[in-house]
Amino acid sequence: MKKQFTMPIHTPWFQGPLTYTDSEMIQIIFTPTKACYERLLPKPLNPGLLGGAYVARFRNSVFGDFWEAAIVFQCTYGEHYGVFCTSMYTDNIPSLVAHREIWGFPSKPAKIKYSRKDNRIKSQIITDKIPIMKLDIRLEGPGEWIDTGDTINLKVIPSVDGEGTDVKQITRAKLDFVIHEGQAGDGKLTFGHTNDDPLDELYELENVVAGTWFRVDLTTNLGSVLTEIED
Repeated sequence: MKKQFTMPIHTPWFQGPLTYTDSEMIQIIFTPTKACYERLLPKPLNPGLLGGAYVARFRNSVFGDFWEAAIVFQCTYGEHYGVFCTSMYTDNIPSLVAHREIWGFPSKPAKIKYSRKDNRIKSQIITDKIPIMKLDIRLEGPGEWIDTGDTINLKVIPSVDGEGTDVKQITRAKLDFVIHEGQAGDGKLTFGHTNDDPLDELYELENVVAGTWFRVDLTTNLGSVLTEIED
């Protein structure tokens, strides 16, 4: 039997790196305010310059085809650089569990809408029947992929007695991208509000830098622990 390291032990959902092919991803790249960075980036990570919100249609994975959306901030830790995931949503429960259990992505369930007409792309992330994030992109020409470095997360598992945490780590993992096609233009990013997802209170943008679309293959590799954090 192969070594099992996710639950349930005898029939685990997850066995190794996650790979997606022939997938699509839109992004809105923005500059977060200083206050936003301070609110959402945990110590001991240091802030970078840019943030990004993406919506992706991942295809041909071990979980089938599904939608995923997230918000990330550039950051550094010692010699490591990458993007810290502050929010993540998906319509696929096995993917949600794998992302949380292995890497510590803050993945939550949501409905994701996406439409494209010519060079205009719109998407909404919806929880409790309320749009909590909207992306609106007008593509104008070819776009270049920006290397974002590692994916970095705060992995937290609470203690069974409700007092503190059993796991509290800063993790890192390498993402391998193969870019087949890219376009870029302008974008607009807005946030909504629910009791569980008050994104309009969490995120503040100084400006939007660009909107992009890419056709990609992606592998999320297994990674390592950068540091343990005490409660």
